Amino acid sequence: MSVLQRPNARVEDAAILLAKEANALLDEHAMRRSLDALGAEALIRRGLRSNPERDGRILAELLFDELGFEGERDDYYNPYNSYLDKVMIRRRGIPISLSVLTMAVGERAGMDIEGVGFPGHFLVRVGGSDGVYQDPFHRGELLDGHGLRRLAAEFLGAEMALHPSYLEPVDCLTITIRMLANLKNAHRRQGDYARAMLACDHLVELTQAPEHRRDRGLLAHALRTYGAASEDLAAYLEARPDAKDAHIVSEALAEARQQADLVLH
Repeated sequence: MSVLQRPNARVEDAAILLAKEANALLDEHAMRRSLDALGAEALIRRGLRSNPERDGRILAELLFDELGFEGERDDYYNPYNSYLDKVMIRRRGIPISLSVLTMAVGERAGMDIEGVGFPGHFLVRVGGSDGVYQDPFHRGELLDGHGLRRLAAEFLGAEMALHPSYLEPVDCLTITIRMLANLKNAHRRQGDYARAMLACDHLVELTQAPEHRRDRGLLAHALRTYGAASEDLAAYLEARPDAKDAHIVSEALAEARQQADLVLH
């Protein structure tokens, strides 16, 4: 994804690229103009002087109270919840897509806003290391220590402590990888293996992780592109010979090779 190598690349750039891959008719310029307009409104409300808590409340009032953006609970795994253009139209999303929207608007308003890769539930931080944490999925709720511990108990288990690393900001590449993983899983759940495989292609390119090659190989197997499946599954087994799923992957590899031979003959 060359967009991530551009100087000053923003996470919205990757999100828009993924949306364009899924929708060739998407008007990128109109989408950015909409974000610009939201950012301009937030800037007007912010004025010349502000603080992190006030910035967070401005974003919450504008995006969630007035415009009605909110977390999608009834159809959480719908891929539309992961595409920024669909989120902006439907005003529904998952934590990371709503966070990307919030970041895009906040940045345009001159706010110091970052994505936070909280396990299982993406957040944003407004105002730097001394700022406030905000939960776009829950209508922009500002989270104090109690709220953060509640999230940790919900997503990690009551016995797990709130580790400081959970609250650290993450870079554009890390956010993009997490968005792609969500897309891969969402499309795979719907049986759309071709779109899931496209997300896997990006994940392999960005991470070179053997696990993503395994997933891409299994998707290629499901799509009956057995040559590509064989290459990826073999690469995974070479890199992870002692993996717990090595036996299952070996069976899939053997079948892919057999089917590829039949095609060649």
